[in-house]
Amino acid sequence: MDANRSRPLEDLVRWNGELSALIRDARHSEPTSTVTLRLGHAVSAVENVTAGLASPGQLVGWGQALHFEEQVDVEEAHRDLLTQFLVEISTPELFEPVTREVCQRWLRVLQTSMASDAEAAGR
Repeated sequence: MDANRSRPLEDLVRWNGELSALIRDARHSEPTSTVTLRLGHAVSAVENVTAGLASPGQLVGWGQALHFEEQVDVEEAHRDLLTQFLVEISTPELFEPVTREVCQRWLRVLQTSMASDAEAAGR
């Protein structure tokens, strides 16, 4: 099998390119394996919004695309946090509108979790 067949989904998880093209490519590809959403991917996505490189609406679209994609798995070590993050940003009508402030709050939560991991690894 062609290893590149999972590439569109990997690019989407990494938000590596223009979002609407990434979503379209991921939907039209047939990945041969699952792709794992990691804490660092979520941090990068939220940083895109807080830095003004993406809009909150784009983050919602990214979250929806990942949340409803069967071939995306969530990093085991952060499953609860990442699942909560995906659910909340992909369904703002159920939680709260995704704003720059909401993104800043998520960034603090996600970075705190990363720092805890780094601290635990250093022990």
